[in-house]
Amino acid sequence: MYFRPSTISKRSTKAVNRRWAVLLLSTCASQLLLSACGDQNGGSDEVGSGKAPSAAVVGYIEVQPQAIDHADPLPGRVVAYQVAEIRPQVSGIIQSRLFEEGSYVDEGQQLYQIDPARYEADYDMAQANLETAEAQRLNAQSLADRLERLIKDNAVSQQEYDNAVSTLSQAKAAISLAKAEVRMAKLNLDYTKVRSPISGHISPTTVTKGALVTERQVMPLATVRQLDPVYVDLSQSAVAAGDLRERLTAARLENQGQAKFAVELLPTKTNAAYSHEGTLNAAELAVDTQTGSIRLRSVFPNPDKILLPGMFVRASVKDDGRSKAIAIPQKSVTIEPEGKRKSVWVIDSDNRARKRFISTGTAYKNRWVVLEGLEAGERLIVEGRMMLTEGAELSPEKINLEN
Repeated sequence: MYFRPSTISKRSTKAVNRRWAVLLLSTCASQLLLSACGDQNGGSDEVGSGKAPSAAVVGYIEVQPQAIDHADPLPGRVVAYQVAEIRPQVSGIIQSRLFEEGSYVDEGQQLYQIDPARYEADYDMAQANLETAEAQRLNAQSLADRLERLIKDNAVSQQEYDNAVSTLSQAKAAISLAKAEVRMAKLNLDYTKVRSPISGHISPTTVTKGALVTERQVMPLATVRQLDPVYVDLSQSAVAAGDLRERLTAARLENQGQAKFAVELLPTKTNAAYSHEGTLNAAELAVDTQTGSIRLRSVFPNPDKILLPGMFVRASVKDDGRSKAIAIPQKSVTIEPEGKRKSVWVIDSDNRARKRFISTGTAYKNRWVVLEGLEAGERLIVEGRMMLTEGAELSPEKINLEN
């Protein structure tokens, strides 16, 4: 039989290639099977060894109370220390004005003169009535004394003597009434001289010479304000003010009522402090229903009259670090999704993570002041808390944070 050489060569080459491909696939399959078995054996060895997953490494601080300097700026308004609205206490015509508008007036200084003619006449009449009453009393006294001597000798009747004694009593009462009328007339006469009840700066007048004024009229003639010292009424939220009131009470109990809270005033938009320091005087015991805030009244010296009534200012209340509270880093606090609660992670005695809900007050520097939820001595997680779960085992490391 005759075969062509070229045909045989091609067929044998294809057969050889098929055999090598099958052999290669068999080898790869064997290697994959051995590798899978090796992985299964290794996994079973690790499980069988009982080795637990590693504990999460976290950084913590030990919670301790610290001195808090409450110096948050508060809005406020300047109020005159004393204010007196000058109103006439008698009616009449203004004869003269005796002060310079805008000047400083002293307590008791005369400001206006009301026409006194009518009140002088009333005073003279009251004096005359008093003299008449005195004369009647003398006459009644003389009659009573004479009848007293005669009654002993039965020269007059008992009725006549009793009438004389009664007349004397009425005369004495008339004198008392006349004296009261004299005092009233004198008082009205004095009221024609309108005087300043306090010392301070007086406003421009609202009346001129010749104006008719009436007793206790609604419109004041002028207003006198004492500007040294002055009040500064600050506005603070009810929650924060309650905390301040507690600190005030505690400080005053500790110092037997002598504790004072300093107030620093910033009257301008710059950060330049007012040259005089004030003191917190009182806290309002009622909350403003419209703003939800409480008024804090402080007193400031004002010798240069820089602070004027009605001026808006900013101030900060300080207690020189006498108050202590738990303050934690803000980065350790998580605000819950609903936005109403805050939480932190703490380490329990078994070195496991525990979630804790807290209540915070005002911010102090880069910290939150904790009102409820944490106690002194607890370990607060600050670093490594992002992936924590309740009860997770921890590897705690204490860290130091700058205040």
